[in-house]
Amino acid sequence: MAIDKRVRFTDCTFECDRLELPGVTQWFENCDFSAGWSVTCIGCNHGYTEQGDSLFEDCTFQGSVSIHQPGVDADSLAQYSGLFWECSAKSLMLSSVNLHTRLWYTSAPPWENKQYLDELVIINTNATWPIELSHQTISTIHVDSCTLAGFDCPGVKVDKLSISDTELNGSVNLGTAGVKSLTFMDTTFARPVNCGNAKIGSFVVLRSDFEKVLACGSAAIEDDVCLSSVRYAVAPDFLDLALTEQAKAAGDRETFRLIKHSFEAVANRIEANRFFGLEMEAYRRELKEQEPWYGRERLLVGFNHSVSRHGQSYTRPLVLLLLTAAINAWLVVNNDWQLPEGLVNETVQANILAVGDALNNFAKGFTLARPVMHDNMEFASLGLALLMSTFLWHFLVAVRRFRRG
Repeated sequence: MAIDKRVRFTDCTFECDRLELPGVTQWFENCDFSAGWSVTCIGCNHGYTEQGDSLFEDCTFQGSVSIHQPGVDADSLAQYSGLFWECSAKSLMLSSVNLHTRLWYTSAPPWENKQYLDELVIINTNATWPIELSHQTISTIHVDSCTLAGFDCPGVKVDKLSISDTELNGSVNLGTAGVKSLTFMDTTFARPVNCGNAKIGSFVVLRSDFEKVLACGSAAIEDDVCLSSVRYAVAPDFLDLALTEQAKAAGDRETFRLIKHSFEAVANRIEANRFFGLEMEAYRRELKEQEPWYGRERLLVGFNHSVSRHGQSYTRPLVLLLLTAAINAWLVVNNDWQLPEGLVNETVQANILAVGDALNNFAKGFTLARPVMHDNMEFASLGLALLMSTFLWHFLVAVRRFRRG
């Protein structure tokens, strides 16, 4: 007599942490699990399941759910269309699993953003079906040492999302997502990564490869951004990327240089110029920590910032140029101006005049600048001419940057 190796649990309450039925196909519908639950599903691929069947449907887990070897095998899990349908749980952890079916999915409309799962942890797992958490609210998603077919989570609301030491062979979709902390580390992305229109608190990408485009168009980053040792085959898309003042102040030079190069690759010089300014401002912050105030590089970069904000302002050098020209004109008109009598004694005034004569004689040695020098104020004329030429150069560079855009 043939033994029917299948069992369906409906409207049941489980107070245990597992149910071991080797070789038996199982279904759980509208069940409640009051403790942590360890999924067991071994040797039960007998062809009893139908299209649309899920292992767990409309179930509530009060504790954590774990799926790991040796409690499951790939063939037994693959017979189901999905593992969890319209379920809720405190956390779900996959470890050392070969997954060939959908993991967690719902039919809730996107505008609800319901919280079905508080934490999702996937470690050392090979999944040939994309991880789907579209428009759900979840606290933590952590993926480590995995090979995944994709990560389809548009509109997801998550506090912390980290993917590390992972190979993603399918596309990653985080479009319109809200992520407080997003980290990609030591990860290879074989397909496009979409973060367009996402709202991100902290965005960190370390030692990762992007074989297709990293699209962050119209994304907003609020707290900080760090892109370090990022390798890409296609120029990333950062068009209309919005950064708060806090994010600009927290970003480092390598991050802004990478974004700048992405715009240069598509000849978008306006945006490239904007991120060049942020790159130089980050460099100025680095020099403040690495060099004393009198360091040559720190003084040079600081002066560049003061005059034109690293080429971002053409009005500032223009105002400085006009002001310097006005001072020069006033000195030419009042060439015979002297210190008021009684302000200093005769000895001090004589020393001042002697120093002035020495400086004027020194300035006369710059023969190429003689046409701009005026009698008895050669040194002042030389200094003001150098300042005016410097301000004029900064003005022309800034104008050229804007015109090239």
